[in-house]
Amino acid sequence: MKRIWIGLDWGTHSSKWWYTIEDSDGRLTETQSVGPVIDSTVHRQGDELLLVYERTLVEESVSHGRMKRRLIQDPQGADYWQAVRGDTSTSLGEVAVLSLAILLGDAFADIRARGFDLAPETEVNLCFSLPNWVGNRPEEEAARKRMFQTTAVVSGLLAEDGVDRLPGVGMSVSIAKWREQIQTMLGRTTCREVFLEYQPDFGSLIQRSFCFSTNGNVRWRLAAESCAAGFPQLQLLMVDPEEARRTQDHWVKLLVVDVGAGSTDAGYFMSSRCLGGEVVLNYLRPAETMDYAGEKLTQMLRDYYRGLSQDITDEEAELLKLSNLAEHRDKDFVEDWRNRIAQKVADYMYRVPDFRRLPQTDIDGLKIVMTGGSGMVDGLGSAVRDAVVEALRRRPEVQDNVANRTELVELQIAAPVDPIDRGRRAVSIGAGKHDFALLRYRERFDRLYRAGHN
Repeated sequence: MKRIWIGLDWGTHSSKWWYTIEDSDGRLTETQSVGPVIDSTVHRQGDELLLVYERTLVEESVSHGRMKRRLIQDPQGADYWQAVRGDTSTSLGEVAVLSLAILLGDAFADIRARGFDLAPETEVNLCFSLPNWVGNRPEEEAARKRMFQTTAVVSGLLAEDGVDRLPGVGMSVSIAKWREQIQTMLGRTTCREVFLEYQPDFGSLIQRSFCFSTNGNVRWRLAAESCAAGFPQLQLLMVDPEEARRTQDHWVKLLVVDVGAGSTDAGYFMSSRCLGGEVVLNYLRPAETMDYAGEKLTQMLRDYYRGLSQDITDEEAELLKLSNLAEHRDKDFVEDWRNRIAQKVADYMYRVPDFRRLPQTDIDGLKIVMTGGSGMVDGLGSAVRDAVVEALRRRPEVQDNVANRTELVELQIAAPVDPIDRGRRAVSIGAGKHDFALLRYRERFDRLYRAGHN
């Protein structure tokens, strides 16, 4: 391998990876088929921890889920790296690193199984998903810093300790030995130097990549989840140069709404093509993460059936939500769930600071794509589209004929074939693209004024 790009999506309930490989001849090979996703639940068995694939039975263990959410809502221990928790006998930082290190180790296990070897000269580019923690509240700033440090340590394990020391799925990890390995990494000068590169501003944090001074071949970056989820779709929507009849044909306006299990993220993109043919891909500040998503509907469905004296499990309610919701589509609690998410997205589009292309009448209408496993829930996309249209109509600079051309489009990623699995993996697929770094963050698009015109 000459280069590899790995996208890593650490989710509240499940974690996914995707990668693109460039061989010595410059040929690109992208993941086409993958196995089951990793359950994000951390299992403790005595003095050991492990993570497993989804729907794997783990006997005689104590389970600890939703570790990612504890980065922002942690009731146990203020010191991220030193405060030992009663549930895992590690610090929150140590167990967060374990979750991501296992995810990365699983990706490399697949890479090796396909006959690719990681040589010392191979350039490794890691892209970790970052929830849209864009606000300035203390808990969001703390969560961003924790996520940066966590990904730095994971990358340092690969860069300085090597791929063979990464743990794997289903592998029992000694708590004592893991803590020793992480504390050793934290004590290294190279790690402390990287920690000093942290920028608290969201825009500054996601616009650059980082590396350890001892191994420049391993680089990593953070990507807003909505940004990664929408990137492949943005590329697919662009018109080929030979098919474009006018300059405006190169402009695409895209809203991506990523509805996972634990949170909903939304972001707005605008792309164009310069006269020389090069692509310009931009995205604006995404909406703040909404702590309301698919698991809420799962719980509502479970409680509804239990109210009818039918004791269904969370797993059965989840399956019902994704595969057979038609008979419940018009129930009040389902409609309320859709509308709450749709209104949050609409509020974002009402305020998104694109005063240049969004109101432009000679560009195709705004495209909306739904991603995430729960983004595929029946009726949610239509509810989002309707709410966004109304929000755009309220903007004084957007004409009705522009708002009315807003269109819900299907997620068109080539693989996986299953639409729900495709939606679930959208973040990791985008983050694992070789050209993801082409995407540029912009704070706003202001209206262009010509000389002599108001």
